[in-house]
Amino acid sequence: MSHQKMSTHKLTRIALLSAVLYVSKAVLEFLPNIELVSLLVLVYALVFGREVFLIILVFNLFELIQWGFGVWWISYLYTWPLWGLIVLALRRFVKEDFLVWGVAAGLFGLAFGALFAAAWLPVDRAYALSYWISGLPWDVTHCISNFILAAVLGKPLYGILTRIKKI
Repeated sequence: MSHQKMSTHKLTRIALLSAVLYVSKAVLEFLPNIELVSLLVLVYALVFGREVFLIILVFNLFELIQWGFGVWWISYLYTWPLWGLIVLALRRFVKEDFLVWGVAAGLFGLAFGALFAAAWLPVDRAYALSYWISGLPWDVTHCISNFILAAVLGKPLYGILTRIKKI
């Protein structure tokens, strides 16, 4: 019986956190390259560990349902899990230093366009390169906003989710 409750609790948490990820992206779509997904994946990975990959998977499925299939979606399948993996690999060293996490999130934002363009490499290398280069100004915006959001909101969100996890 106890095992059943844990599974239901975990499933509900994954669904809820995935929905928060999806809605946070949808709400800020009018702002180019300013999003909370990077911050939320960061905090989810810190608090919930490997469960972040299930949350990202559900988020990616929500995106597929809304926008349909495209090369962009293939990029989502490796870009967001890679960010979760980076956070998990660094969490032992960085711990709760959200200024450092801000720098990491900023670097991820700066690299996002290159990671995104990588999906085009098998199709057309020249296009992938031009896609990445043309998006560099947007990557800078992504970098700055990720840094600010993680440095300012990271610790409060981490505290809230840590308390919720204990419930």
